[in-house]
Amino acid sequence: MNSKKILLLTTLIASLVLIAFVAFFSRFILNIDFGSAVGQTNASVTEEEEKQEEANEQQPEEETSGEQTSKEESDNKEEKEDEDKKEEDKDEKDKEEAFETSSTIKTASITVEAKENSGKLTVDDAEKLTELLKEIDALKLMSVAQSVGMQDASWNASLNLSMADGTAISCNLYESTLSGSKTTLSTGSKTYESTESVSNIKKLLESWMEEEQKANGLNLAADQFEQATRVLTANPFTLEVQDIASSKSALQQAMSKLKVTETYTDNVHPGVEYSGTNLLNLADDTNTLFTFEFYETGILAYRSENSKEFYTCEEQSLKTFYQTVEQICSQYAATPAHLAMMDYGALSGMQASSTTGTSRKEVGLIREHAQNLFYFLQQVHVSKGSMKEESAMFSRPEYHVDIEFDNGTVYGVDINKGSLLVQVGDGSIYHYTLVGDNNLELLRAELERVTTDD
Repeated sequence: MNSKKILLLTTLIASLVLIAFVAFFSRFILNIDFGSAVGQTNASVTEEEEKQEEANEQQPEEETSGEQTSKEESDNKEEKEDEDKKEEDKDEKDKEEAFETSSTIKTASITVEAKENSGKLTVDDAEKLTELLKEIDALKLMSVAQSVGMQDASWNASLNLSMADGTAISCNLYESTLSGSKTTLSTGSKTYESTESVSNIKKLLESWMEEEQKANGLNLAADQFEQATRVLTANPFTLEVQDIASSKSALQQAMSKLKVTETYTDNVHPGVEYSGTNLLNLADDTNTLFTFEFYETGILAYRSENSKEFYTCEEQSLKTFYQTVEQICSQYAATPAHLAMMDYGALSGMQASSTTGTSRKEVGLIREHAQNLFYFLQQVHVSKGSMKEESAMFSRPEYHVDIEFDNGTVYGVDINKGSLLVQVGDGSIYHYTLVGDNNLELLRAELERVTTDD
């Protein structure tokens, strides 16, 4: 029993010595501190646990923040997509939008520019304006970013439309031989364009222009034009007259297009005379029926000296009328103004003499026997621009005629070879170069006839 206790005690002591030796060897030889290692291990474990707890605490916040950021990005993306879609829809809409209006036209101010017929008018007739809007709709105008006019247009109409809803629309129509048709329209916020033919709306506007011209044009002396067998235009600067009776319809038509702005009947002061052909005289075979005088601002019209009216005309229409008159006159031969404008109704008698042919006598002719000679003198043709003044009549002309009027005025006429002299009431003498045509032959034959001895 004692031996067992001694053995156990010996084993215990030996174990303690071994442990002490191992501890000493580890601490001082291997430089291992078991107490520090355990502390560090515990500290590491504690630190890791704290980090894990912090991570666990931060994770919900990060998840919440991430979810919020993701939501904002998603909202921004959707908003941008909506804006892009709206922009695309707007562009698509602008690209395909046709002109249309629910309002009606209240008034239309129209200006037409064309080579043959230009003018302005204002339309407020509801029926006409409805028809105009219908024609504009028929052009199939489509919206565009911008539009320009047509440079080579031979016809152009500008429409300024006041709508019933208070808005305004401007529309320009063009027609060109080379480029066809084009229409541009602006509502202020949008621009529209079409290349459809404008022929229908052109016809409509031209018909309105014609109506306007007939309503406002100078339509005077219609009966006198109808009765006139002689329509004389005179240029006081060249003292030449053309009988344009065969063109009186064209002259009336040109006169009807004059746009009268004012009419004066009392204290008429016409102003400056027109510098070209400025007198129009309507006459039958015996009398003057009506007279027009042309001035820079209008036309003086009268049947008698005691009853005159002056019509002030729009400048461009008056200019066009005068150009038409000059163009018509250029197609006709000229006659000395004083002879052409003679009034047979005021003739009292004539004296005629000859120094050629079979007769040498001077004869007196009463009014009834002088009508043919009077008529042939009015129709004798002279070269245009040939008039010049002379100081004396021919000393021995082939033919000489004195023309006497009821008021005592006497005209003298000399014919000598290719020249014609006319002496008027104030003593002035005008020299013309005769045109050797049939009219001159008829005049010579009549002079020979009346001066031939029985």
